[in-house]
Formats: sequence, structure tokens, C-alpha cells
Amino acid sequence: MTGQYKIAGLTFFLQTVYPYTHRLCAEYRSDEKTDFDIVTTERDIAAEKENAPEFNDRYLESLAVYRKLCEKILSDYDGFLFHASAIAVDGKAYLFTAPSGTGKSTHASLWRKVLGERAVMINDDKPVIRKTDGKFYVYGTPWNGKHNLSTNARAELCGICELTRGEINHIERVMPSAEYIRVLMNQSLRGNDGESMLKLLGLFDELVKTVPFYRLACNISEEAARVSYNKMNVKGEKI
Repeated sequence: MTGQYKIAGLTFFLQTVYPYTHRLCAEYRSDEKTDFDIVTTERDIAAEKENAPEFNDRYLESLAVYRKLCEKILSDYDGFLFHASAIAVDGKAYLFTAPSGTGKSTHASLWRKVLGERAVMINDDKPVIRKTDGKFYVYGTPWNGKHNLSTNARAELCGICELTRGEINHIERVMPSAEYIRVLMNQSLRGNDGESMLKLLGLFDELVKTVPFYRLACNISEEAARVSYNKMNVKGEKI
């Protein structure tokens, strides 16, 4: 199976064993000039199965495609995968990250509830972040989590927030530190070689200098969304 798609601002030719990934990427079809090719084989599927034997081969191949895509973006196009819920408000993107099950999708849904049509879900699980012309942008991808929430769009990244559970809603700005880098590293797809790691750390170093980082303790109330938005939004408005 073959097709051509544009994801994270990059157009690529895709050849796969199964048609599943092509259906998954249908909204990202493109006829623009390609930047690179991605080809998957049974060997790639077998490699993914070693890490996740409970999934079928078609789904595992889609993960192999995403892995190859993210590795290419990291090596050649100043970008990386970040495990987070990415939401855009008035064209500016905010990321919520936390270990699975902590509630980042729930918190992003509260932003959509409180802010209405102003809030657009870019991706609820696996957005891509790329640096372009000195700024970092968040891109939607078809790999969007169990709720299948994403948009084929990009928005300038204006804040990253680490979520923790708490009875009282409280958010604070965190200055650049080793802890900040740890959070970024834990939630990113890393290459297996030293060159890829150095490239990723270089992007992190630039990111922490330009994008504010926050830590939020929150419950699942609408107040939690108001507290975080009021602190993070670039307009400085209160809701």
C-alpha cells in the first residue's frame, strides 16, 4: 500500500504492508512535493510486537510509521514527539503533560468546556513540536489517543504545564532547571544513538529559554481550568 501525506509541515511518501495506516492518515493526504520516504516491512512490525505483543500487526505497523516519522523529524527537521494533550486557544498552543492516567485529557476537556469554540484540540496524546524560524510550533497528528481528538493544524507553543493531582487548584511558574529537562525527556520519543540524544537535548535547551513551564496541582473541576488558563494565557486575561 502506498500514499502521500503531510504531517508536522512535512510531506512524505509512505509504503506499508497493511492499509490501516493509510486510513488513519486520510485527513493528512497531500500532493505536494515530498521531503522524504517512509517504508515499513514485516521486520518493523515484529520489532514493535516485542514491546507490545497484545496489539495486532496493523496497529503495530502504524506505530512503526510514527516512530520512523518522529526519528526523521528529530534528525533533520528540528522537531520531536511530545506525549501531551495539546490545545490551542485563539491560535496559541498550550501543552498538558503527565504520566498516563493522571488526567491531562480531562484537564484539556475542561478548557474546551470553559472556553467554548475558542479552544481547539490539536492532539490529545502525541503531538509533534518543531522549531521554525526561531519559534516552537505544535502540530496535530493522526496518532491522537483513545478519545481520537486531534486537528490537522499547527499553533505557536506558548506554555507547557506538568499536571499533578490535588484537592486545591494551584499553579506556579517553574524556572528552567534540571527538573524541567527531566519532564521533557520523560515525555519525549528519544533516539537510540548518541547523535539523536544530543540533538534532542539541544532542542530542549532552546525550548526552556523561550517557552514558559508551569506545574499545576488540580482536581477535575471547571475552576481548575480557570486557574490554569488565567496563569498561562498570553493575553493575560481572566475568565
